[in-house]
Amino acid sequence: MFYIKGTIKDDKIESFTRKDGTPGQKRLLYIEPLNSIYPITVNVPIGKDYGKIGAKVEIEVRVYPFSFVNKERQKAFLSVYVPEEDDKK
Repeated sequence: MFYIKGTIKDDKIESFTRKDGTPGQKRLLYIEPLNSIYPITVNVPIGKDYGKIGAKVEIEVRVYPFSFVNKERQKAFLSVYVPEEDDKK
């Protein structure tokens, strides 16, 4: 499991149409991790309360890396790293 700690920057509910033509919704949280300026988009359950924009959160996530090539979803690589400590530079 991965954990994301950060600040909620945005909370959106988007509507979409499934392949079978039925309507659906998904909720996206944009979380800015600690010591980063690049937000991460996390797909979360619609009814669960994570707090308001600006709240500090720690969320357990599962990661399924993929990308779209010619409108088809394909496997992708996920790069993660451990940053160096500031005092060791």
